[in-house]
Amino acid sequence: MSICQICGNNFDDNSLTKPKSYCSLNCRNYMKYKNALERVLLTLKPTKEAKTLIRGDMFRLSNCLRNGTDMTQGKKVD
Repeated sequence: MSICQICGNNFDDNSLTKPKSYCSLNCRNYMKYKNALERVLLTLKPTKEAKTLIRGDMFRLSNCLRNGTDMTQGKKVD
């Protein structure tokens, strides 16, 4: 039994080669795209106004988690 590095859920790692770090393709893709976004953000030189917009985007993304607000429905989700 292994624990996913992203969501923290337990999963069976039946691989015979390198141990898996993620329980699903979604968790693997999250890490891949998060790393790509970090690399891009490090190269940007945004204005103060653009930084505010980027921070707003990051906040809206964080609300996509189940304990936040479902932005597609505009209501709190459990």
